[in-house]
Amino acid sequence: MLPRPNRLRHEKDFAKLSVKGRPMYGPFCVLRAWKSGSKPSKIGFVASGKVFKTAVQRNLLRRRMREAFRPLLSTVPDGYDMTFVARAEVEKADFKLLRESLVHLIEKLPTEMEKPWKRLPKPPRSRKGVIGYSKQLGVPRPPGKPAQAS
Repeated sequence: MLPRPNRLRHEKDFAKLSVKGRPMYGPFCVLRAWKSGSKPSKIGFVASGKVFKTAVQRNLLRRRMREAFRPLLSTVPDGYDMTFVARAEVEKADFKLLRESLVHLIEKLPTEMEKPWKRLPKPPRSRKGVIGYSKQLGVPRPPGKPAQAS
C-alpha cells in the first residue's frame, strides 16, 4: 500500500485523469498523467472490469502493480496526478519486467508532459450519460446531448 498522501482516492480525480490525462503507453500498462501541482504526486492503479472479468483478478493485478511501483515512489517528480491502467499483458508479465516498464514510464514523464498535446480530450461520459462536472473541466459537451443535473 502506498502512503496516504501519495494515493489518488476520489472517483472524480480518476475521472478527471481519464479525460484530461496525457497517455503514455508501456507494454504492460498505460500511464495517464496530468500536471496538478499537488505535492507529493498522487498515484492510482486501475484494472478494468472489461479486460479482467473477476474482482479477484483485478485486485491481484492492482496489488502487483502497486508493489512493483512502491520502491520507485521516491523517483516520482512532485506536481503530478497519475493513474496506471493495466493492460491484459500484465497478467502474464514477469515482476522484474513489470518494474522495468514502470521505471521507463516514470523516466519519460517530465519530457512527455512538456510536449504540446495536439489531440483534444474526449468529453467525459458515465453509464448515465454526460457527467455533470464536464463544465468545470472545460471539456465541450458532445453535440445533441442534453446536460444532466448532478
